[in-house]
Amino acid sequence: MPHEEKTPASISVAVRAADPVSLQGAEILLGRSQGTTLLPVDRSAHADVVLVLANEVTEETLSWMEEASVLSANPGMRIVLVADRISRPRLARAVRHGLVSVLPRKQTGFPEILQAVLMSRAGGAQMPRELLRCLVEELRTLLRDPTAPILPGGFEGREVDVLRLLAEGLDTTEIAAKLNYSERTIKNIIFAVTRRLNLRNRTHAVAYAMRVGAL
Repeated sequence: MPHEEKTPASISVAVRAADPVSLQGAEILLGRSQGTTLLPVDRSAHADVVLVLANEVTEETLSWMEEASVLSANPGMRIVLVADRISRPRLARAVRHGLVSVLPRKQTGFPEILQAVLMSRAGGAQMPRELLRCLVEELRTLLRDPTAPILPGGFEGREVDVLRLLAEGLDTTEIAAKLNYSERTIKNIIFAVTRRLNLRNRTHAVAYAMRVGAL
């Protein structure tokens, strides 16, 4: 599919979708719409908006958003999500990665999606009432618990503590002793990080944490 060069007035959009039919449909419609420029995959880091289409937000869906946030060369990049289900913890993590609008998939047509995309660059946001309540509750939880700060890359406080000590060359036994955890707990924390963020191993986890500014 040919891609037109971005004009000053247009909003560049990259699309990620859980199924190829949705992806192709969104790309065709965005490519034909005034005010938007569809970016190919190899230029998605320059997108003004990343449009994510999914039935349910899974860890894979979150990894798309996190990747878009980490790799973006555009400090104003925003994410518009079209999905039917997203849990409260995943919603909070998605917002950290740049999510500004959530549209219910079964009740949303392309005109509403296009409007959300166009509004997002101007600071607009759109979210169902129940999801706004979830965000408020998540914020209250974070404010009550000073040990669970919002950190870059979606890391929790104790995960950063473990990765920092790994970066200093300590092994799991030494980290457990230093943090007053069991060695099994340390291993579980490392496993959870690598699995949630789709990282290959401990070294990859430390490198990633450094890259996103968590260390």
